[in-house]
Amino acid sequence: MTKLKISQLALLSAGAAAAAAVVFFGVKADRLARIGAGYKAKIACSEIFLAGRDRRSVLQTDFAGMDPMIEKITVHIDADRKTVRAAGPFGFGRALAVYRDGYGCTLANAGRILALPAPSPAAADHPWREAPPISGSALAYVDYGALDFVLTTAFEENDANNRAIIIVVDGKIVDERYADGFSKEMPLLSWSAAKSVTATLIGAAALQGYLDIDDPAPVPEWQTDANLARITWNDLLHMQSGLAFEEAYDNPRSDVNKMLFEAADAGAIAAKKNADHRPGEVWYYSSGTTNLISRTLRRVLTEAGVDFGQFANDAVFGPIGAERIVMEPDASGTFIGSSFVYATARDWARLGQLYLQDGLWDGVRLLPEGWAAYVAAPATASDGQYGAHFWLNRDGADGRLRFIPGVPDDVYYMAGHEGQYVFIIPSKRIVIVRTGMTRGQRALPAVAPLIKAIYDAIGDPAGQLD
Repeated sequence: MTKLKISQLALLSAGAAAAAAVVFFGVKADRLARIGAGYKAKIACSEIFLAGRDRRSVLQTDFAGMDPMIEKITVHIDADRKTVRAAGPFGFGRALAVYRDGYGCTLANAGRILALPAPSPAAADHPWREAPPISGSALAYVDYGALDFVLTTAFEENDANNRAIIIVVDGKIVDERYADGFSKEMPLLSWSAAKSVTATLIGAAALQGYLDIDDPAPVPEWQTDANLARITWNDLLHMQSGLAFEEAYDNPRSDVNKMLFEAADAGAIAAKKNADHRPGEVWYYSSGTTNLISRTLRRVLTEAGVDFGQFANDAVFGPIGAERIVMEPDASGTFIGSSFVYATARDWARLGQLYLQDGLWDGVRLLPEGWAAYVAAPATASDGQYGAHFWLNRDGADGRLRFIPGVPDDVYYMAGHEGQYVFIIPSKRIVIVRTGMTRGQRALPAVAPLIKAIYDAIGDPAGQLD
């Protein structure tokens, strides 16, 4: 056999290296594009088929001002099949989102979507009591003129891109506004406000005896590891489990992005993580923790012969008249409790009102007595900013100021990406829902002055209940 010259060997080696580089960067590009395609397919699917928004508006507004990669991802919407396909440039990254009645949209990660039971028929919304400014039920301690000015200005200027605002005082709607293209009948995306919904279902499950929050969470992957097996539901609810997890949205390959837009089983991402700290030592905000809670709750209910979705409707959503709430599942059938709940602004307000009433609705207890105080009590390592899947409005150590200046520290709230909020203010018996798309600026500082102005327009309702 003829021997290859050194120059030929060098050429072959260089070619092999180049080929390897192409393969490496090709795989990396495909993975990056797959996350972006998953995001775009999922959001477009939910906003068009679940929320019922105009597709052109969704594609033009909901992906504007994001990473340039998102703009390069193309989508194909099949209105008959209610699917959205997305693909990155040059064939890199593909995703398919499928809409199902009662379950919203699911990414077909791993190529298939587990079938789920037919959802219960949606019931009509229970009517809200209202107290408009010109009526016999107007509340004397509400400055309606001030509220009108605040909300009119908020939507006319709308630098924060408000979509819906509803104000409830003593269980009565006193004002309600929507941006063009949105309405009181339209389900609105939660992002991480869903975490508080997951905590609510844990409370309902505890009330009915399915679990005790002080018990170790029965995660199958933990049973052979003594350190993991001692992590309780309480540790998970307070984000103090010690589990490793990368909550970094600017890194397409982070744990949270893989979990939401690539994994078939979202809860498995956190379930397979190691413990970096002992439970209770460190507070770390982790969407993986919430999806692990959702996955584990589903397992507990299934072992008891109870369907998770039916439980949510029977135990919470139905009794408060919010049966149109949709919790969207991953491909394995587990609800993505960290991020994907859709509900109307009024239904978000109902959830807030349930907490204002300490888990009671029409005289029926839906959550354990004291559950509202439990979720609003600071996690020990959180510097006073976080409770049990709810955010808190408290000053912290070393000069950290509360999130909403001028509003008392009894406020606790559900919070989601780009400014999805349900504020619960016990001292004035107020619930404020604000949803929007605050992009290009920090959402809470942009919204905080609005919340302060609403708070100031409502007097002390003590002794005013009718």
